[in-house]
Amino acid sequence: MTSQSPALRALTFASALLLGGFAHAQSGDRPWYVGLYQDIGYESNVLKSSGAESNDITSTTALRGGLNLNFGRQRAFANAALTHNRYNDLKARNNNGYSLDAGLDWSTIERLSGNVLLSATRGQSDFNPGGIVQVTISNIERSEDLSAKVRLGVVTMVGFEATGGYRRVNFSAPEFASREYTQDRGSFGVTYRPSGILSLGAGIAGDRTRFGAPAFGQPVADRSERRDLYLSATWVPTGASTINGRVAASKIEFNRASAADFDGLTGYVNWSWKPTGLLGINTTLSRDSGQESGFLRTTPTLRFGALGFELVDTAGSDFSQITNTLAVTAVYELTGKINLDAGLAYARRNLVDGFTGAGGSDNTTTLSLGARWAATRTISAGCRASHGTRSARGPGSQDYKNDSFSCFGQITLD
Repeated sequence: MTSQSPALRALTFASALLLGGFAHAQSGDRPWYVGLYQDIGYESNVLKSSGAESNDITSTTALRGGLNLNFGRQRAFANAALTHNRYNDLKARNNNGYSLDAGLDWSTIERLSGNVLLSATRGQSDFNPGGIVQVTISNIERSEDLSAKVRLGVVTMVGFEATGGYRRVNFSAPEFASREYTQDRGSFGVTYRPSGILSLGAGIAGDRTRFGAPAFGQPVADRSERRDLYLSATWVPTGASTINGRVAASKIEFNRASAADFDGLTGYVNWSWKPTGLLGINTTLSRDSGQESGFLRTTPTLRFGALGFELVDTAGSDFSQITNTLAVTAVYELTGKINLDAGLAYARRNLVDGFTGAGGSDNTTTLSLGARWAATRTISAGCRASHGTRSARGPGSQDYKNDSFSCFGQITLD
């Protein structure tokens, strides 16, 4: 396991951006915010166990801040939070965490533009991830992801795009040492815009992953390579609807755990629809490796909307060979100060032991309901309830049910 993390450098970078924002704010624009967040919750099955369920009362305190700073053709932004999480009974799970999303959008006078994005998180990992022994003590997961994109041609009919990135994931529990990894990735593609409402793309992408320690039965730590040949599209049929998607012929090969190799289609389709001025619906259908699906679910620990900030549950790492997911969320503006939201998510995972070839699967369904109230410009509050179930077949996972309920309050100064 890694003893040092780039997270400190990430937080330093965010602090520099925040200081820059405060300096700029003296001119009166105030492109920054700071706030304090507190929630109290209850979970019926904290460890997501199929046996004796452990219920507990939880508490999360967060100090947060951010900025959105424009200078010339460039824009710098950052959203960060320092959190303290406590459990009433399972005190071994008490932890300090953080979450950071920061970046820089840039462009030149000509047709060259791009961005640099940085995200970093620290928090408890999933206690029933599938494909690995379940851990019933604290298991802190840290992840860092740095990516860069360069585009040639923005408003032209034909454009080119290149990306590169680096990722690192590690855990505090020694049982997860073989799941720690670092990854380098890159892509190159071309885009074609036949009209203002349609954009098409095609390209190649790949990554190389190095795992931190040998898994059971392996003499040395494993490595993997992935290659994608993809097609993408963005379509805006009306002002209230946007559809974008990507489909790829993907091939994933492991040096040692060859039973977990994958050769087939991956991709996603997202539909953002606003049928009325008060209702918004977002639907996503995705199919990807567990490594990608899990990472995408661990990163969005901060949610910023019209009513401010809210910490949201994360699903933790995913160790499946392939994960198919359908997620639907809806937000309804009941009044100018009250928003209601609902979400339904379904995931089916194929689990393969890369050493023995033993396989299994599980199906996870989560339903959530929430309400948020903006009492004033600086004060907001809300509550959220969710119900999750998992049914498992074969080795590598187990059934569970979990009900949770929490309420939060926050103060924001901007």
